[in-house]
Amino acid sequence: MQALEGVGAFLTAQVKAHSSPSVRRSSPDLEHIQSKIRHTPGLVPTLAAVYYVFSFGYGFYIWFAAIWLCCRHPVLLLPLATYMLHVCTWGAAATQAGAGPAPLKRWAMWRAVAAYFPARLHKTADLPPHRPYVFVMHPHGILSFSAWLTFATEALGFDRLFPGIRAHILTLRINFRTPFLREYLLLHGVRDVSKRSCLSLLSSGESVMIAVGGATESLYAKPGANDLVLKRRRGFVKVAMHTGAALVPVYGFGENATFRTVNELPSQSALRRLQRAMTRTIGFTFPLYFGRIGLLPFGVPLDVVVGAPLALPKWEGPEEGAAYEAAVDRGHAAYCAALHSLFEQHRERYAKGEAGLQLVE
Repeated sequence: MQALEGVGAFLTAQVKAHSSPSVRRSSPDLEHIQSKIRHTPGLVPTLAAVYYVFSFGYGFYIWFAAIWLCCRHPVLLLPLATYMLHVCTWGAAATQAGAGPAPLKRWAMWRAVAAYFPARLHKTADLPPHRPYVFVMHPHGILSFSAWLTFATEALGFDRLFPGIRAHILTLRINFRTPFLREYLLLHGVRDVSKRSCLSLLSSGESVMIAVGGATESLYAKPGANDLVLKRRRGFVKVAMHTGAALVPVYGFGENATFRTVNELPSQSALRRLQRAMTRTIGFTFPLYFGRIGLLPFGVPLDVVVGAPLALPKWEGPEEGAAYEAAVDRGHAAYCAALHSLFEQHRERYAKGEAGLQLVE
């Protein structure tokens, strides 16, 4: 009940904010967003952004449509059940390297989405293509525009800036258990975020991108803030040590300003407990947010900066014991230092007036 009351209070507050210019001007979040906006998106980029926002609900739409069709036309139940059996039993493409082309990465739609903000990709160091990389993306944000446009599409020119590197976004396994969403993701080169998938891809010489903060980090997304969930995240370091892959910090400046959230409400503790319970149970959650027009994101510039590779010593011994954990801790500390350095080097240009980088969890 407290969570529902918090949502009600939030909606009431937003109605007042949008009906009163003086209240609207007094909002630090809106002032920060307005200070960043440099242009008004055209019709095509706006429609593309609408598509992107609603595409994140594909899983829900597909399951709803499948259930509805099976109820209306029971003859479809057997084909759908057969397809799902294939996906759950033999559909290993989500964990394999080189599992087919990714033609949708070059879809013109994604260039229109990038033009909405606009989004740009910045290279700070050469990445030799002879080795695999673990691109570690920050922050997760609400809908991860920076991560998707950089690594699941060619809208920002990743292949041109880093030739010879084939990078895959890794996402939750549940997405590959949803009819047809699985194929949509595979056609963008997306793979499962399981350890098996990471090892398969990296061992074959391909690269991966992991948003290590995940759903929990989305709860901290707020304009002007740079709060990351990283303190206890060690899995990406272990994978890099196991395979000899280099860690590459990537920061999406502007990502947290694409939406406003309810996290600052007095009732946030109740909402946060509910959202965290969802994260623990099903692996993701639903931050409560709004943008320029309802769920349309604010058109703030997105500047994705790719840092220099950090090579960690490859671990050849057993992955247990005090020596192993100490090596992981050293690798984690080295990565955090590299990330802080990357942020500070570009803060004045892309995050002027924003809070510093904080590891909140």
